[in-house]
Amino acid sequence: MADIYRKAERTVVWLGETTVLEDDRRAIVNATERMNFRPVEREWSEATDQDILKDLIGFKAEGESRELGQRRRQVLADALNRPWFTRAWVFQEVVVAKSGIVLYGSLEMDMDIFVNLLDGVCNLDLQEVGVARSMMRPSKGYRPMFAIREARFESRNGLSSAYKGRFLSTVWQAMGNVDATNPRDKVYAFLAFSDLEAGSEISPSYELPVRSVYADATLKSMRSLRSLDALELALKEGDSSTDLPSWVPDFSRPLPSLPFMTHNVGSSNFCASRKIPCPDPTGPGLDKHTLAVQGRIISTISSICPISFPTFEPSQTLHESLKLEDVAPWVISHPKSPHDHNTILRTLLAEGAAADDTSDNKNWDSTEALKVYQNGPTLLEAYRAGHVAAPNRNSDSPAARALKYQYRYYSWMKKVSEIVVRKRMFVTDDGDLGLAYEGIREGDQVGVLLGSRTPTVLRKAGGAPWRFVAQCYLDGWMRGEVHAGRDWTEEAAESFVLV
Repeated sequence: MADIYRKAERTVVWLGETTVLEDDRRAIVNATERMNFRPVEREWSEATDQDILKDLIGFKAEGESRELGQRRRQVLADALNRPWFTRAWVFQEVVVAKSGIVLYGSLEMDMDIFVNLLDGVCNLDLQEVGVARSMMRPSKGYRPMFAIREARFESRNGLSSAYKGRFLSTVWQAMGNVDATNPRDKVYAFLAFSDLEAGSEISPSYELPVRSVYADATLKSMRSLRSLDALELALKEGDSSTDLPSWVPDFSRPLPSLPFMTHNVGSSNFCASRKIPCPDPTGPGLDKHTLAVQGRIISTISSICPISFPTFEPSQTLHESLKLEDVAPWVISHPKSPHDHNTILRTLLAEGAAADDTSDNKNWDSTEALKVYQNGPTLLEAYRAGHVAAPNRNSDSPAARALKYQYRYYSWMKKVSEIVVRKRMFVTDDGDLGLAYEGIREGDQVGVLLGSRTPTVLRKAGGAPWRFVAQCYLDGWMRGEVHAGRDWTEEAAESFVLV
């Protein structure tokens, strides 16, 4: 099927009928014609383009003009909610196509320009009004659109050999966001742009049990990438209907909690295992439902914070989302805890690990983050008064610019606070502070596995085999730091067999 789209001169994407007013259609088309779009560029948003987009969707207007802009923004948000974006097999239609057009009612647009237009509007929507009031973020096509854009960028620019992990990233973006009648197609529908090396190719076989299809895809991804990044996707809620091994992702269901590499699997700055690749995960004498890994156990979970984070509500304030005032006393009172509010906030947000492609590139600054968090009520009051309604606008007042910068940072922190949902803070028997999926238990082991960017929580009851529980954020262990008396080396790595 992929070869058909590769050889086609043009692919037509039909999003369906809609009632788009002629004035809105003309305004959208005219805006794209004035912009300096380049096909599937990551960095399209020059200052002039930003101003054109703000005019189009009403962020530089007041009164009736602003209402017109909001109506056009709603047109694009409605496009992202079209069923086309939720179909697993559509990815290859647009990713491998030479060129294409999108038809949405009377609106007709070049495929690359349409995707970049949605990307630009999503960016501004989040910057200007934040997560809580965003029209674009809640749409069904929000994550699939970014997956399409990134995969098409890699395909058009021949970067698959330079960047590994695109196959896993695309499959993750699809988990819970796209539909397929056959659960095997949650893997097979994305093979058109697989970046797995020769010898690790995945061959579709609908006769195989779903359990075997998912295990095979996971093993071959690990072997090809020499990485355990796929473990980020292996979180499960309750018993799996496919009876999957603990280390195999259930590609047919959404993850119960965000992983610590939320946009591109493999793109994280974390390097807990010091960039040492994982050995062959198959191991001698093991079947295809068993995983062989190497590493060291570094500590044991001794206490789990009782404070939970059941859901992410865009309408909540940052204080309501993170509950720092409730979590901090528990952490600080722990007998082995040397941690302060900076460390606790850094751990709660996992240093901004939930930042996706729409976020500003920020280096984590614990001091600035705590200051912005503490100033949150003042920033919200200023927002309600209209003093920070447009954080990107220039101002003659240094105080106003500082206020807008802080509100923008606050909005960014609010967005990345989604990482805490369904996770718990914990303290190890060595006093380390961590954050992991709420399925962890006291007595679980925390280890560093070769090929894993984050520490891993493992469980072994009595003489039973090891089971994967979750990846975790462990403060002070995310970048291969050396710990006197507790350090590990590749040569001293132990072997673990996961079932």
